[in-house]
Amino acid sequence: MKPKTVIFGIITALVLVILFNNKEEASFWLFGEIRTSKLLILGVFFILGIITGGIMFRRKKSHPKEYSINNTTVIDSADADNPTPYSNLSEEDRKFLDRD
Repeated sequence: MKPKTVIFGIITALVLVILFNNKEEASFWLFGEIRTSKLLILGVFFILGIITGGIMFRRKKSHPKEYSINNTTVIDSADADNPTPYSNLSEEDRKFLDRD
């Protein structure tokens, strides 16, 4: 089993043990006095914590949504006379590209 699965199982078991051992009634203030089970209060706040953590720590997409090629090179009349595609490169760059 993967370590992530084992840790998730242990946390789930601990949460269930804690929730089901706190079944007695408790008072809770939410803009007024509410008397309800501790099980419900703990469960709701645990779920709210998971949702909040998921929203805060989610991964952002880093790749662009649109791909485009912008060719802003202007061809001079001197380049039009020279048919080689490497005319504007240095000699070292030409040797490097010709190795292919």
